[in-house]
Amino acid sequence: MNKFSYRSRLLYFGLIGFFSLLFFLLQLYAVINNDVGTGSYVLLVLWGIMVAFGLGGIFYTMSKNKKRRGQ
Repeated sequence: MNKFSYRSRLLYFGLIGFFSLLFFLLQLYAVINNDVGTGSYVLLVLWGIMVAFGLGGIFYTMSKNKKRRGQ
């Protein structure tokens, strides 16, 4: 990740967060509308973790850039 620029890191984590959010919402729709098993709930949690990873990466990149600009 050190060789990526600021914009490419934001794009990378933004795409991860965006597509993970889409799959999370799709899985949530499937869980709400169907009588499903435990695997569907596990997938729901995993997609939620991926959304958190994408958002966390964006916030970390922004905070790291803010610290670098302050120096």
